[in-house]
Amino acid sequence: MWVDFGMFYTHFCCSFWLVISYSVEHWIAFWFEAHRGFLLVVFGLFTVALSVDMITGMVKPIDIFLALVLGTLLGQTLSLHDRLTKFTSRFDKVSSGNPDGNTLHEPSLGSGFIKATVLFCVGGLTLIGCMEEGLSGKSHLLFIKGTMDLISSFFLSAVLGKGVLFSAIGVLLIQGVLTLFFMGFGQSISPELILDLTATGGILLLALGIDLMDIKSIKMIDLLPSLVILPIIHLIHTLIVGAF
Repeated sequence: MWVDFGMFYTHFCCSFWLVISYSVEHWIAFWFEAHRGFLLVVFGLFTVALSVDMITGMVKPIDIFLALVLGTLLGQTLSLHDRLTKFTSRFDKVSSGNPDGNTLHEPSLGSGFIKATVLFCVGGLTLIGCMEEGLSGKSHLLFIKGTMDLISSFFLSAVLGKGVLFSAIGVLLIQGVLTLFFMGFGQSISPELILDLTATGGILLLALGIDLMDIKSIKMIDLLPSLVILPIIHLIHTLIVGAF
């Protein structure tokens, strides 16, 4: 029953994201248009602040470094970011009009989807919350996270546009897969690996913050395979150390 209830709450939050994103974009996004650049800097600074706390808990820096290098190479080889951007660009609109007849530039749907999904999913609360639900059946951390995301999406959708709306689907899939993973394999995951996964997520959030502040354009999706490669490197490292 707890799985069904947890999934219901996730769907509930996702549905509200859709309604809020739609309402914000069509009624007050024009007011935000003049302040979009500054708001992106604010979101970027806040994202960087979140990342710092996550990064400080890393246990095996060399494992994280190798995972980032290999994961990024894999992501670029597979052109993950470009493929997703190309797919979502089919739904982009160059501009839309406001009630006064003025033209408003509409952000790329793909860019908004990617940035919002990474911001909502790549964090310690996502990882720990899914682990708690998968191992013990308790969902209160994910409830807290869902409420925080609900509030954040209201402002984020005004800055990044409709892409935030579709990030609800990405969050549902990612958190669902993580929860099922921890249900099946959570008992075998070491605390050190959890800390290093959280630190890696913090580095990805740092990259997102840099991208949001327009300091450097970073293809975020190409970095995500690092989170998959890290457990493999962590296991190899542990076996090598154990052999000696």
